[in-house]
Amino acid sequence: MNQNATLVSVIMPAYNVRRFIGEAIQSVLAQNYPAIEIIVVDDGSSDDGADYVETHFPEVRLFRKENGGAATARNVGLREARGSFIAFLDADDVWLPGKIAAQMSYFEAHPEVSMLCTGFSHWLSDAEGLFSDPLKAIEGAGSVDSGVIDAELSGWIYHKLLLGNFVWTTTVMMRKGLVDKVGLFDETLRLGQDYDYFLRASRETEIHFLARVFALYRQHPGSAIARGADFNYAAHVIKRAVSRWGLASPNGDALDAAALRDRLHKIHFSCGYGHYKRGNAAAAHGEFRMSLKQRPTHLKSWVFAGLSALGKAKDRV
Repeated sequence: MNQNATLVSVIMPAYNVRRFIGEAIQSVLAQNYPAIEIIVVDDGSSDDGADYVETHFPEVRLFRKENGGAATARNVGLREARGSFIAFLDADDVWLPGKIAAQMSYFEAHPEVSMLCTGFSHWLSDAEGLFSDPLKAIEGAGSVDSGVIDAELSGWIYHKLLLGNFVWTTTVMMRKGLVDKVGLFDETLRLGQDYDYFLRASRETEIHFLARVFALYRQHPGSAIARGADFNYAAHVIKRAVSRWGLASPNGDALDAAALRDRLHKIHFSCGYGHYKRGNAAAAHGEFRMSLKQRPTHLKSWVFAGLSALGKAKDRV
């Protein structure tokens, strides 16, 4: 390790990802930056992923814990991190070359910014479930200069994050000082804890978005998006943030109230439809009612509210 370079701590929560974690770690080791510590927190996996990491990557700092969710695993990593900068990488995803160097270079040039994220691309398997070489997975990954930001997604972005979480955890790097201000991830949230964290961070600093793609999100049946959720975490996180901070970013830029209502309507409808497809009529009905609260004239919400009410009544018989 280069003793003169600023240390970056990479926090990697892992749960039953033995098949993928080696590629994730290799993508960190391949970074052209000389001072990185990798912290893998195994969240009570039932596979042999932790043993695999211990055997094949002795340079990794490995911690084992009982299963408690991604927030608890990331919090272990935050407590153990020694670096002046913190980066996150999910154990089934990968970074592309140059990510850490590009972010560190940007931080050096912009001391007023305490959090950076980057572009990313979805990584799909072929018909046999195999994933292509990460460097060949996307076209034009290096076509955007590494220091160019997306101006629309950079700055005081709290009000923009209320309309959608475009900050993906695997691309994030933060100054340790920002982590000290924001605190730990909310362990009561099984999903959406990253969204909540970035909303909290956006109250403390400008967040800049490097436009270049520097990471790949691996889509597979075990991912959180594929599994779905039994609780509307996104709506919960948004409503809690608005009740605390309102609709305006610290610089005064604000979200229109109608836009927030439309956002919440769509979230509740989508969650309700997910419940409906899975046969959970009672939960679906509750979500469709919340959807109608935001947009009382939405015909589809009325239709599915009625259908789910019938299903709910049948379940009681």
